[in-house]
Amino acid sequence: MPKILNILSNHIDFHELVLLEKKTDKLYRSISNSFTGNFVYQKALPLKALSNNGQRPMVLTSVPSYINTKLDLGSDTVIKKVKTFPGSLIKLSVYESYEEYLKKNFAQKGRSHFIKSQNLLDECFTVRYKIYYGSIEEEEYQIIFNAFEQMQAKRFEERGMRYHTDPMLSEYRAKTLGLVRSKEACISVIYNGDRPIAISLNYILGKIVHGFTKTFDSAYSKFSLGNIELLNVIKWCFDEGFEVFDFMKGEYSYKSRFADTSYPFLIETIYSKKEALSRVWGHSVFFGLKLFYFVYHATKSIRSINTQKSTDSSKNNIKVQKTLLDSTTVGSDEKRVHFNEIQSQYIQRAICDYCYRRREQMDSLKFYKKRDRIKMVSQREVLIFQVNGPMDTKENRQ
Repeated sequence: MPKILNILSNHIDFHELVLLEKKTDKLYRSISNSFTGNFVYQKALPLKALSNNGQRPMVLTSVPSYINTKLDLGSDTVIKKVKTFPGSLIKLSVYESYEEYLKKNFAQKGRSHFIKSQNLLDECFTVRYKIYYGSIEEEEYQIIFNAFEQMQAKRFEERGMRYHTDPMLSEYRAKTLGLVRSKEACISVIYNGDRPIAISLNYILGKIVHGFTKTFDSAYSKFSLGNIELLNVIKWCFDEGFEVFDFMKGEYSYKSRFADTSYPFLIETIYSKKEALSRVWGHSVFFGLKLFYFVYHATKSIRSINTQKSTDSSKNNIKVQKTLLDSTTVGSDEKRVHFNEIQSQYIQRAICDYCYRRREQMDSLKFYKKRDRIKMVSQREVLIFQVNGPMDTKENRQ
């Protein structure tokens, strides 16, 4: 769709223009939050705006419907809107506090589960929580983005899917450092020791926080790591006085659990009403988009029925053998390794699952490698983990 729009129109993505490129003044006079009426942007000076005098229409994509905008393109323009994809958000401003938000949106059992999950995570690992907002060292910034891409690749592999680097990730990396330092973005990270295990990138417009993208190390899935990281960001938003946390596009179960408001995204076709060719071109693009999204929504339910969910290939992929804990536990041909040096994501996940079930501290465990297997020694027992098939390690590939 973006390629077609680039050919047929002057295509601009709202989020890229406003949140990443920070060129709001090139197109808008003002932007406001319709829930509160508060402005999130107002043009201070009459700067030069983008020209739309050409015959090609302008198409704005990914425009949140709850945001009121005033374009700075003159009075001779026509704006036609089509609803596209569903979005969801939390209206933070309607709650007195983070605690009230939790109480009004989750039953006692759910709130207790959140607390239990975080307590268990803290008990089993050396965890620290950090939200970078206003300052971040470039070296740590690069470590975070490297970890982000590695975790994304790992999750794709576990689903049996080939991972292709998101072309937007390089743009995020190039622009987010400056935005964090100017308090126009924040990066939320959960660390196990010095290693990031959950990351989210969030971009800010006035008092609105946009949750752009997130990922976590699937080895820690038992601990509800995604929920813990998200709740940490939501609490931070309350503490900082933000009015909205926007989950943006995408229909995921966690969004429906945490959001309290849904809204549609809009695609806006903008063209001059003076020139006949511009009007015909603009009408054609508008009706083409309207037809496309009508068909999309009409067939959506059929597609969802026929779409098969991807399976987690980590299940049944590990053999676990229990041995005696005695003086011969560790052989002379076994090499001591750190948990982070274990290359198999499946074995890492099995070890984290063990910590979850036994409430075992990771630091109390010792790991030894021998060819394609990992021996784990705890104070109570010895387990040997082996992948069904050749173990995917750098050492074995050489």
